Amino acid sequence: MSQAYESLVAAERLLADPAQARLAALDALRALLEEWSVEPRGDSVVGLLEQAAETDQTLLDFRAEAAVLDRFPDEPDAAERAKIFVDAARARMVNI
Repeated sequence: MSQAYESLVAAERLLADPAQARLAALDALRALLEEWSVEPRGDSVVGLLEQAAETDQTLLDFRAEAAVLDRFPDEPDAAERAKIFVDAARARMVNI
């Protein structure tokens, strides 16, 4: 199992704790970038999403959710928003 895949699995586990939702989204995007052999830069969900969108522009569809996670990480629906990024990363890594 690759390091990127292990990071994605760890991100998925973080979804169980809503307080860790933003971190789960960050970890999932970092894992995806690493799987693509791209050095992650930035420390925001929006920043990493925009970097990943340089490879897959369809990820920009999730920009609004990324912005909410960055600004309001403690919202009740944070885990649901973060799951979007975990699922998107998983789908792209499976198709590599």
